[in-house]
Amino acid sequence: MINLIICVLFFYAAHLFLKMTFSLHKVPFVNFTVRDGDLSGMTALSERMGVAGENLRQSLFIFIPFAVMSAVLNVDNLMLAKIWFGLRIIYLVGHMIDLYRFPIVRPAIWIPSIVILVMMGLNLYTG
Repeated sequence: MINLIICVLFFYAAHLFLKMTFSLHKVPFVNFTVRDGDLSGMTALSERMGVAGENLRQSLFIFIPFAVMSAVLNVDNLMLAKIWFGLRIIYLVGHMIDLYRFPIVRPAIWIPSIVILVMMGLNLYTG
């Protein structure tokens, strides 16, 4: 479980740079480093990476404590955590290829990741 937690944290760190990476040819680097930088020239891909990063940050707030508690309490949530991580990777790829322009695709990927988090919590509770 600890190895997976480390991989998820590296995945989050990569998310932090994706928004900037896909717009460096249009927006100067310094604009990303200051609070009031002009980001109006960002590409649509960069904006989608920002949305994906924000979504990951919101679910990471629940996943990390569940994963750490699973490791500390010796609760077997490893398979659920791997599935959650896989769904997050699929979610990112979906944003990269603009798959979410079709209305039903985003919930079909996002809702199972939330269900996985609930299942991890229930495993910890019954544990």
